[in-house]
Amino acid sequence: MTSATETSAQSQSDEADLDTLYAVDKQAYEAANEDYLFAVWQRLCWAGECRLCRRFPEGKPLVPMNSTEAGIYAAASTCPSKVQFITAGMSLLEAVFRILISDSNKPMAFGAIIEKLKEHWGTEYPQRIDSPVALQRVLDNPNEYHIGRATDA
Repeated sequence: MTSATETSAQSQSDEADLDTLYAVDKQAYEAANEDYLFAVWQRLCWAGECRLCRRFPEGKPLVPMNSTEAGIYAAASTCPSKVQFITAGMSLLEAVFRILISDSNKPMAFGAIIEKLKEHWGTEYPQRIDSPVALQRVLDNPNEYHIGRATDA
């Protein structure tokens, strides 16, 4: 039989902390010998619909080596309004990565990430994630996008 203390502890562990902050860890990209700004740049829209892309109809508006982080984030902030920026067929981590970079990779509360996913995907929980707890576990595990808990706001 389970004691009241064990039941209380289990229910607390089954609840997601909606205030926990998440961000993409730029230092993890460096440690893995990967280029963080290039990863962001790859996700900019190709459709020529945003202000920067209209200036460069031949393709990507910026070249990472010649662009500032602020310039790439400015471009990324215009892309979420595009239908193809976050799609239902994309992986959960890819969608969260795009949500974070579209806000200049400022630490974002877990609850805000869930709301953005709902906004883009129109479902309560994305794909095969059936609860906020499961989604938080996915984000807390090491991943190729280097998304994790943010150390500061």
